[in-house]
Amino acid sequence: TIEFQPLVFLTGLNGSGKSTLIDAMQVLLLGDTSGRFFNKAATEKSSRTLKGYLKCELGDAEDGGFRYLRNGRFTSYIAMEFYDDVNKSSFTFGIVFDVFPDGGVDHRFFCLDDKIPENEFIVDDTPLDFKQLSAYFAENYPGKFKFLDSNKQYQELLKRRFGGLKEKYFSLFKKAVSFTPITDIETFITEYICDSQA
Repeated sequence: TIEFQPLVFLTGLNGSGKSTLIDAMQVLLLGDTSGRFFNKAATEKSSRTLKGYLKCELGDAEDGGFRYLRNGRFTSYIAMEFYDDVNKSSFTFGIVFDVFPDGGVDHRFFCLDDKIPENEFIVDDTPLDFKQLSAYFAENYPGKFKFLDSNKQYQELLKRRFGGLKEKYFSLFKKAVSFTPITDIETFITEYICDSQA
């Protein structure tokens, strides 16, 4: 769990997890599970995948596949808690991943109108799977949670909860993460401020 202040300087050695943290945040802040944007904060060329992150990919296996730290059936979460300083209340955006032995991955985005639970979605040292989480929310947060049926539904909710963001937010956010110095002011204005067509 990391608590962010208004200004955060993220630093560390190569391979210490800076880009991994940014990638996890992007999953929630973009509502995108494709992984096409992974590691763009560090390099334009990346082979990182959502499955590789979830299973903790260690490298190539002798049989030509991959070696993973996590195998079998498990559940994993990414969650971010926000404070709404207009309504003076906290809310949490999250995603629960259920990973299966055959390599399949199911995910569900959710919004909880409260802080991250004290148990951080873990009961008896095991993260709650989607069905268990649904029952846990129903028992402990009746009427204060919502599961989204698609990434698009989640993105629409995210735009509303963040004060009515425009669709352009998603493309600008991706550009900002992989930001490279731009010496041409016209390109900067066109790409980051105005609509490209205009």
